Amino acid sequence: MIRSISFILLLFIFSACDNSQGGQPKDETKDTTSSILDPTQERDPRMKELDSLNSIVAQDPNNVDALIARGRFHMNQRSLNYAIADAKAAKSLDSTRADVLLLWGDVHFVNNETRTSKEAWEECIRLDPKNIDCRLKLAELYNIVKEYQTSTRYTNEVIELDDRNATAYFIKGLNIRDGKGDTATSLQYLQRAIDLDPNYQAALDMAAVMSAAVGDPIAEAYYKRLLEIDPNNGNVWYNLGMFYQERGMWNESIESFTKAAQINPKDAESYFNLGYIHLQLQVYQVAADYFTKAIQARDGYNHRGYYGRGYAYEMLGDVTRAEQDYRKALELNPQHQPSRIALDRLKRGDQMVREDQRQKKGQ
Repeated sequence: MIRSISFILLLFIFSACDNSQGGQPKDETKDTTSSILDPTQERDPRMKELDSLNSIVAQDPNNVDALIARGRFHMNQRSLNYAIADAKAAKSLDSTRADVLLLWGDVHFVNNETRTSKEAWEECIRLDPKNIDCRLKLAELYNIVKEYQTSTRYTNEVIELDDRNATAYFIKGLNIRDGKGDTATSLQYLQRAIDLDPNYQAALDMAAVMSAAVGDPIAEAYYKRLLEIDPNNGNVWYNLGMFYQERGMWNESIESFTKAAQINPKDAESYFNLGYIHLQLQVYQVAADYFTKAIQARDGYNHRGYYGRGYAYEMLGDVTRAEQDYRKALELNPQHQPSRIALDRLKRGDQMVREDQRQKKGQ
């Protein structure tokens, strides 16, 4: 199973925002009180930005630029209610500005009010006929609702205005893939987006997945480019591992799945695939160990892990533990036919052994 980046929604929400500011996990061991009382303690740059915007708005409540910037800040921080409040304030001051309508559409889209978003972005284009951002928003919206022709019309308009807009080529490629099923042409547009922006991760990811699906070895290059950009992306390591596994490139797939599991120790699928590969290599004890890790990664709720480990035990001749794992797999998933077939196979094996013993006694 290939893991895709959830690029459309993220792109939709933040393509007009500063996406560099991600939340950091809270360090419960840090004494936050001392940092508040100590004026020499360095403050979070994000809070400095928010303080600055708050100060501007406090001094000039009618500053539309500051309201838009603060609204974008709140969207980046996933503080939707604050973002909506700033967008509403900006729109009440000047509803004819394209950037105001762009933000108004964004906050309502995140709030699942797509009709309002659509109307805002259409009004944005009416007021500013050469506006690219609002056209891209509409192109993305129509792609999501599977109106591919309308989406492509907007991407074509963007390309007429700016033939080096990578996002427009990317969305057009998706429309061709989903609307026409034309993988080859779709990949050409995705490649154009990558040529224009070599760090375009969503385009690289989609090109890799589509290339791998048609057996094109160029998929490996796309995955490796993604890892150059983000070497700690466990999903990319996993997908690269699947690419190698499907081609029987066992050493490469082992390396990729191992890296994915190191990045995310709860990655049960990577452990499962490592177990599967070692079954193929007939290294059954190692396979059983990896299936155990796959089971542990899901706190015991992994019927496929139990089935894989049961098969490894069966190959090792440990029928008792094999039967226990097959039964556990069926306990977790009563519809799992491979485990049922395996138990029948073990039962037939026992019958054959008993019959063989009876024949020997009769001699």
